Amino acid sequence: RLWRCSIEAVVSTQSTGEITLAEDYDWVKGNAGANFYYLTNYATVDMWSGLADAIQDMPAATDRMSLIYDAFSMAKIDKLDYATALDMTKYIGDNEGEYVVMSRALSEVLSAADLVKDDKNAAQLFKNYIVDMLEPTVQKLGFTAASDESITISKMRDMALRNYLKNVGNSTNEYVITALEMFDKFVLDPVGEKSTIKDIFTTITRTAIIYDSNGDENWSSMWDLLQKSDWEADQKKYIAALSRTNSTDKLDRMVDASFEEKPKGDCWRYLSYISSQGGHLEYAWQTLQDRWDDYATKYNSTSFTMGYLIEIPADFDTEDKYTQVKKFFDSKSDNIGTGLKTVSETLATIKNNIEKRKKYGTVIKNWLTTL
Repeated sequence: RLWRCSIEAVVSTQSTGEITLAEDYDWVKGNAGANFYYLTNYATVDMWSGLADAIQDMPAATDRMSLIYDAFSMAKIDKLDYATALDMTKYIGDNEGEYVVMSRALSEVLSAADLVKDDKNAAQLFKNYIVDMLEPTVQKLGFTAASDESITISKMRDMALRNYLKNVGNSTNEYVITALEMFDKFVLDPVGEKSTIKDIFTTITRTAIIYDSNGDENWSSMWDLLQKSDWEADQKKYIAALSRTNSTDKLDRMVDASFEEKPKGDCWRYLSYISSQGGHLEYAWQTLQDRWDDYATKYNSTSFTMGYLIEIPADFDTEDKYTQVKKFFDSKSDNIGTGLKTVSETLATIKNNIEKRKKYGTVIKNWLTTL
């Protein structure tokens, strides 16, 4: 439903008020301060492009955040070209210091990158773009929090470091080296050093596995830490980090351990994290098929936990995988129980992924060539 209504807007003179769009302003942004529950679209691409040029000069973080949100929301319903929405993030880097804006922009960029992840060149260009987005923040905030630091700054540091270190792909990078040194200290004194890295604990543990180049030494150290851990929150973080190994033998070890009588963490979480956190979708899907009866026996047909496992193939985005997933679950109707509804949701998600990749993939790849 379309509403015709008066709007409160920020204009290029930095004043606010009720306006008519016939005035000759350099730019006009609707829903000033994002105070109202609606999205704003603009009549022409030129208006959107003008806002992309002006966004870094908007004084309110809520205006910058909501403009990015509006742009991608319009792109996802075909009211705006995806490339124009991505243009809204180009100013990020030296020009953005607010967590609420950075987190929204990064989320949208990561979602766009996911749509072209199978193209190695496009995937690398997105990694470069993300590194450029985050490097100024990483340089500014570093690894150590100030005593009077706000929670949003702490969250900004963790978000920036985690995504920067993941995407920089260079073991000689000074920030990668620092993160690995912090992990080494933590392994030697887990109790004493935990407080030093508590706000970036997940970032440090994941980085240790991503850049584990010494014969899987970091993985082995973290596996030992997992076995000694009795705190569920830490167990989840260890499993998520361990899942990032590129060793199939290590992944097999994790899956086997998850079926032990008293595993460290939920059995289903190991395979789910191997897919979602480790990025090993193909491995997780094949393992789910191979060990379906083991999982079905463990959780039986009345457990909603099976839904977490059935969701694993939901990240696929090709017709061949859709057919494969449907055929497999159709063959398991006798012991899928309450997971049947999740099957239909998973298949619908795959179809949606296929459609999004077809619709936006080429546009996104073309946009990357303009950087």
